[in-house]
Amino acid sequence: MNSTEQALKVLKLFLTEMKTWEDYWRDLQLENLEIDYSKEQKKEIDAIYEKYVTVRERKRGLQVALSTQYPSTFTPDGEIISCELSANNKKIVIEVHKKFDTGVVYEYRYTLIFKNKEWRVDKREVLEYDGRWCKSSL
Repeated sequence: MNSTEQALKVLKLFLTEMKTWEDYWRDLQLENLEIDYSKEQKKEIDAIYEKYVTVRERKRGLQVALSTQYPSTFTPDGEIISCELSANNKKIVIEVHKKFDTGVVYEYRYTLIFKNKEWRVDKREVLEYDGRWCKSSL
């Protein structure tokens, strides 16, 4: 498996686990509005981040907010529209296109870093309607 294939595999696994996490907790919270699940949510999302995401302080994002949305923007079934591997093979940028049943279209750009012999998701950006890439919380 080459470097690009390895990075794509890591991204797909991350997106799959995040979508599963988000869908599960959203449904459970809707069924039980009076129960606070934050400790359980935090434990599970921390395990996902520990496995797939670069280690650094993040002041925003799901790991902090523990929020969910529908449909989930973590889309393992999205179409990969580009992969750009850096010259030194230490960074890859992967663009993912997803059209939801609602008609909404998202394009996300994920940056993965190769360190300590493994690929890790470092950041996510979303393509805005004006054509600019803007930070999007992981």
